[in-house]
Amino acid sequence: MNIVIKLSSNLINPANSIDVVERIAKEAEILKNAGNQVVIVTSGAVMYGMKKLELSHRPEEVPQLQSCASIGQIFLMKRFQETFAKYNLVPGEVLLSADDFHHRKRYLNLRNTIKTLLGYGAIPVINENDTINIEELKLGDNDHLSSLISIMLDFDMLIILTDVAGVYDGDPKSDPNAKLIKQIDKIDDGILSFASDKTSLFTTGGMKKKLASADKAAKAGISVFIGNGFEISLQKIIKKEENGTYIMPSAHLSARTKWLAFSPSEESSIYIDEGAKKALQKSSLLPSGITSISGAFRRGSLVSIYCGDEKIAQGLSNYSSEELELIKGKKTAEIKEIISNFYEEAIHKNNLYLLN
Repeated sequence: MNIVIKLSSNLINPANSIDVVERIAKEAEILKNAGNQVVIVTSGAVMYGMKKLELSHRPEEVPQLQSCASIGQIFLMKRFQETFAKYNLVPGEVLLSADDFHHRKRYLNLRNTIKTLLGYGAIPVINENDTINIEELKLGDNDHLSSLISIMLDFDMLIILTDVAGVYDGDPKSDPNAKLIKQIDKIDDGILSFASDKTSLFTTGGMKKKLASADKAAKAGISVFIGNGFEISLQKIIKKEENGTYIMPSAHLSARTKWLAFSPSEESSIYIDEGAKKALQKSSLLPSGITSISGAFRRGSLVSIYCGDEKIAQGLSNYSSEELELIKGKKTAEIKEIISNFYEEAIHKNNLYLLN
C-alpha cells in the first residue's frame, strides 16, 4: 500500500516526551522493506524557527513568518535526516507553492520528481515553501497540501496525524462525554458541525480543515485516517485495526480528472449566467455565457467558474483574462472579428470539472 503521512507541528515539537519522527522512521523502514511507498508531508518549519529565535508568540507579519520558516526549515530537515539515517532511510526535501499545482506542466514535473525520488528508494519529505510564499501562492495549510499530494500520486491512503484520537461528536478537550466517530462514509454538514477551527501556538489547521482535506482525498478515491500520532501504529492503520477515524473513499477518477477537480485554481474567476450553468451539464462553456472575469490569467490556466456566489466548476481556459474581457457575452461570428487565433469554447467540456 502506498501512503502519505501528514505530521502536525504539535507532534514534532522537540520538547515532546515522545519522538514521533523516530516512531515514523522505524515503521517507515518496515513498510518500505515490504514494498510500500511512503511520502511525508510535515509542518514545523515556523515552529523550529520560533524556538531558535526564542519567540513566545507566532509572528503576524509575513516577513517575520518567512524568516522563522527560513531558519526553522534547516533544523526541521536536519532532524529528519539524522533520525532517518538510524534506519537506513534517505529523506528528500520538496518545498512547494500553489503555483506548482496551478499549471499542468509544473504539476507533472512535480509528480515525476517525487516518483523519481521514490524510485531511488528515498522518502520525500514535503512542506509548503513558507520562506518565499506570499499570500497569493500559499496553499493554506499542510492538511490541504497532504490531500493534494495524495491525489497527485494516486496513492491508496492519506494518514493525517494530530494530537487527538480522531473526529469526535464534540470537543474532547472540553467535553468528557464526546465520543469518537470511528468511521465516516461521507463528510457532510452534519459531520463538519462536530469539528472545530481551533488552532494552537504552532498550528494553522484545525479539525475542520483536516476534514475538508480528507473530503477531497476521499472524493478522489483515497482512504483517509485521522488519529493521534503519539499513540498509533502505521501498520495497524493500514490493516484498519487502529483506534481513530477512518473516512471511506467515494469515487474513482482518472489522474487528469483529479487534477482538474482538486488542484487549487488560480486566484482568478470566470462568472457565468444561469443559461450557461445549465448548459455545462452537457456541453462546453462558450464565451456568450460569460458575464464577467475577475483577476488575471493566461491561456491554459486552471480557473474557477462561478454562477453568482456559488463556485460550480473549474477548468482550463482557452483564453487569457484579457481576451475573455474582449469576447465575453459574444457569439462565435463576433469573436472571429476580434481574435484571429480563436476557439469556439472558452473552456472545452473535456477540460472542465463540475463540482456538483
